[in-house]
Amino acid sequence: MNSEKLKIILDKTKSILIGIGTILLYFFVALIGNMIFGKYYKSSNLVIATLSQLGTYALILLILVIIYHKKLIIDAKNFKKEYFEVAIKNWILGLGIMIISNIIITTFTNDISVNEAANRELLMTYPISNIISMVIIGPFIEEITFRLSFKKAFTKWYTFALVTSILFGLMHIADFKLLEFFFIIPYGALGFFFAKAMYETDNVFTSFIAHMIHNAICVVIILLF
Repeated sequence: MNSEKLKIILDKTKSILIGIGTILLYFFVALIGNMIFGKYYKSSNLVIATLSQLGTYALILLILVIIYHKKLIIDAKNFKKEYFEVAIKNWILGLGIMIISNIIITTFTNDISVNEAANRELLMTYPISNIISMVIIGPFIEEITFRLSFKKAFTKWYTFALVTSILFGLMHIADFKLLEFFFIIPYGALGFFFAKAMYETDNVFTSFIAHMIHNAICVVIILLF
């Protein structure tokens, strides 16, 4: 094996480890945030409950932005209006597969995913904090964690999209029961096309916009209907 091939392997290995490390950091900081703010999450004071719930997300986002600030600044400067079309196109494709797979899965489970049920309950109970976290902060955190951190680890878009979509789908499994794992498919399908959108533009804000649009529409539907 020549030095050039060895360097490529080492660079990819390093990138994969960075991605895995970012995911572990995400959960570690979430744990710290829960220790700091957790006792206030369900405070009878709505302001305190709202701020404490957002506190954990803000802490995670702050640390991720500090780590990836150079790439985030470059992507913000290089973002083009054409990327909106890429975001919308891929979101529609992912949404279509997500809807179809959800219909098939819920036919057998007779229920929505545990993660979805929990999000709906939180949204109805604490709408302000959850609108902000679900529509803005959450998608940005997830795009950095599951897409941006792994970008350099793969040379093929479909490998990048497949691996990160599986990780993204696993992250949305809130109950370790066999049937619950089938929901990796709809979540993963959406994540697959978010990754594709990012890869096509080499810009994390493209996938962030797709993710934000999806979550915003879901929140509106839940609140209205």
